[in-house]
Amino acid sequence: MRKSLILGLVLSLFLAPCMILPASAQDSPLPAVELNCGSDPVMDVHPTSDAEATLVCTVTNPTSASEEISITTLEWDGVLVEMTLSEDSFTLAAGEEDTFEILFIGQTKIPATIQYSFEIEAKVESWNNLPYGQLPDGPWVVNTSHIGDLNIESYGMVELLLSDVTTRYMELSSEVEFSFQVTNKGNADDKLEVVFANAADLEAAGFTFPGGTYVSENVPYQGTSGVKTLSIRAPSDVSSDLRMPLLIRAQSGDDDSAEFSEINIQLDIKAASSSGGIDGLDSLSSDDTLLYVSIAGGSILVILLIVVFIRVVTKRKPKTNDVPQVTQPIILPDEPSEVSGGEDFDDFFSDLDQEPSSADEFDDLFDDL
Repeated sequence: MRKSLILGLVLSLFLAPCMILPASAQDSPLPAVELNCGSDPVMDVHPTSDAEATLVCTVTNPTSASEEISITTLEWDGVLVEMTLSEDSFTLAAGEEDTFEILFIGQTKIPATIQYSFEIEAKVESWNNLPYGQLPDGPWVVNTSHIGDLNIESYGMVELLLSDVTTRYMELSSEVEFSFQVTNKGNADDKLEVVFANAADLEAAGFTFPGGTYVSENVPYQGTSGVKTLSIRAPSDVSSDLRMPLLIRAQSGDDDSAEFSEINIQLDIKAASSSGGIDGLDSLSSDDTLLYVSIAGGSILVILLIVVFIRVVTKRKPKTNDVPQVTQPIILPDEPSEVSGGEDFDDFFSDLDQEPSSADEFDDLFDDL
């Protein structure tokens, strides 16, 4: 009898709020809480992003009395990402609701294969001013939880590797082959593509592409493709010298929003009927121009040396109107006479006392020049 009385008093306590509150708030006469969150969050980890994600949740008091509700994290296995709650406690009147956010803050360039699971719980801490410890055990208190996953959004990023980006000087109908590789800088496996981006303009000018204008390869995360080749053939005839750019573009096949990696190479074709004039000089590279200038300068220097040599040889030849010198016979004296060694030596070196005339000769030589 006594137990029945106590049970009746408890039920009366729980049912009492139902008698005094409006019908719209009389959804549940027992402690309970509802928790609704949006779809699983996806974090953008592109190098230019903030690497943040937000999940909005709504907590509701569906009962006929006021409640104090707490939000706690039951599970989170994130390593590269931190999870926090914008609020973790609420006081809600009967039928009232409120919202809070789950914030995820991570790092850029996280691989797209990573996925983190989480679980949060909404728990009734008090109902109708009765603390949780005084609420009856069993199915009377209905707490709830939300389980979800944080996903990493994939992004594409490519880098085109081409060692020789210099101008290609092509002959008519000649073919040039380009070898290159592509690196996957994105955070997921990707189908990387390389194309001649301005192929239509080149075809209109007479160029052809023996191996096509497109190659692709599935490249793993942070991997590099094998060596790929594309070739281009020059027109068989052009009316004048032709210079056009070739735009080689690498792009992501799985991410249309990814930026391109491009290299621009100049194609230079000399017309068969083109003669040397100004157009010919314009088509010369800087190395060719330097070579021709060096050859011209060397030729001029050789000519000057030849002229100087001829002038020197001509200057030293005797003139035709000079009187020929007659060699006098040497007459030996009958008797030897005393020879003064000092006087003979003075006569022998007497020519050295005269002023040298070499300076005059060189002056006359360069006066003639």
